[in-house]
Parts: sequence; C-alpha cells; structure tokens
Amino acid sequence: MNEAEKTIKRIQAQKGVEGVIVVNAEGIPIESNLDHQRTLHYTYNFQQLLARTQRVMKDLDPQNEASLLDIQTEKNNILISTGKEKYIYVIVTFHVPGKLRLYITQLW
Repeated sequence: MNEAEKTIKRIQAQKGVEGVIVVNAEGIPIESNLDHQRTLHYTYNFQQLLARTQRVMKDLDPQNEASLLDIQTEKNNILISTGKEKYIYVIVTFHVPGKLRLYITQLW
C-alpha cells in the first residue's frame, strides 16, 4: 500500500467522514467509498464547480490558483483539495453534527 492509499484509508476511518473520492485529471473517479451513482453525481458537479472557481481565481489574480475549496452547508461540510500538480484531487464530505474538521495532508 503506497502513501496515498494509506492517507485515504486514514481519512475514511475518521468519525463523521461520509465519503472520499479521488479523481484524476480527466475527471474520472479512481477511488471512492461511495456507491457508483453518488460518486458520478458528486464528481461531475464538483468538477464543474472547481473549474469555475479556478477561473474566478485567475480573473482576480493571474498568479494565484485555488488549492482548497471549503463548502459549508446545513447538512455537510465539503472539502475539495486539488493535487499538487493538479493531476488528482480529493473530495471529502463530512457530517456537520460533530462539526468535525479534518485537514487534508498532501497526498502526492
């Protein structure tokens, strides 16, 4: 098991973590602990959101780019972290009841 797989397993084991999805640069999920339908639904929508966020960041400051997007809703806290080289990113969703905060370490 490589370092990325160990980190993913550690994140998944945290209390309150609903799901972890790892997506490659083409937007294809390569690892997920959610069912197939939810994985595809989240992946598609977050791919769109991340692309728009990146465009806004470039418009505001061409020398800057988003590396972590933290979305808080009434039911969940969603973190989208782009990979170091932007080839892979991780999506982690949390339940809010315990207000769990988990900081993602760089996987690659």
